[in-house]
Amino acid sequence: MKAKAMVVPEPGQMEIREFEVQKPPPDHILVKTSVTSVCSSDIKIYAGHTPLGQYPLIMGHEIAGEVVEVGTDAARWNDLKPGERITIEPYVPCGRCEASRSEHFYHHCTHGGIYGINLTCDKPPYLFGGYTEYFYVVPGTLVHKLGNRMADSAGSLSSVVANGVRWVKTLAKISFGESVVISGPGSQGLSSTASAIEAGASPVVVLGLGTDGDRLKLAKEFGAHHVVDVDQENPRDAVHRLIPGGPDAVIETSGTPEGIRAAVEMVRPAGRVVTIGLSGGIETPIRFDDLIWKSITLICGLGQAGNVNDAMKLIDSRKYPFEKINNRIYKLEDLAQAIKDTAKRPPGFIKGAVTF
Repeated sequence: MKAKAMVVPEPGQMEIREFEVQKPPPDHILVKTSVTSVCSSDIKIYAGHTPLGQYPLIMGHEIAGEVVEVGTDAARWNDLKPGERITIEPYVPCGRCEASRSEHFYHHCTHGGIYGINLTCDKPPYLFGGYTEYFYVVPGTLVHKLGNRMADSAGSLSSVVANGVRWVKTLAKISFGESVVISGPGSQGLSSTASAIEAGASPVVVLGLGTDGDRLKLAKEFGAHHVVDVDQENPRDAVHRLIPGGPDAVIETSGTPEGIRAAVEMVRPAGRVVTIGLSGGIETPIRFDDLIWKSITLICGLGQAGNVNDAMKLIDSRKYPFEKINNRIYKLEDLAQAIKDTAKRPPGFIKGAVTF
């Protein structure tokens, strides 16, 4: 049996290749891919604008699929049977270093690997990313089963939703009744919105651009109390109108210098700013006097380590329409177009996914 995969042989190039699907090594699991969501970081990985990317590479790290075969050793470590649907965490910790043994920072392990980023396709059994019909789960991978009612599309967003949980629960430590502003209504912002509502935050205000109409509409469906089009109203004025004195926390997902500066300006004294959007190396000037005079806590974060279990519960609750985030579907052969659309969103685009 052969599997088609989209390979990036080197940055800026993309081609379909076929690989022989082999019996999984004893410590691996063979999975048939169902859905791989297109992450905005795929743009940078494809272009070679990430220090972690290694090539040749099968990209894709937001994956859901069906177990085909479990290696004999892997069967001892994972309670999995053929036919069960799973999703995986992108980061593979080695399990031995200090970072690996931490609850929320095992993704800083430098001895493991990252699906779709540095697990290359030039070593058997080759298929270690999501943009392929079949992929292998390597030892150390954190695997999560999809609930019976969970759509594959929603399950593929496990790490994205876990990011929202991380920004709200682990980093910002939002408690019941606190006010929250979420800057940016993309998949990270929408997941943060669901997490903030689940935590009992009130009010929750989501900021977006004029081109984010569909995303802001979905944010309201997720439970946001207010949404603001920042092309129509200054975000600082809007937030202070809705939350006099400023919010307890701002979660800044855009990564733009303007968004980060606005977050610092609008948060209340002694408030928290969580900034997680990668800017692609752009420097953001910040007046640290503002942080000090207002006693602001500035928090930065990477990834979803330690938060996926909560995310799976949140998705499985079906209280939030996560399956609506992946609203553009592509074939594997159309991955280049999916990445272009992710980089420069067409009207109505929220997030793309490759389905098999």
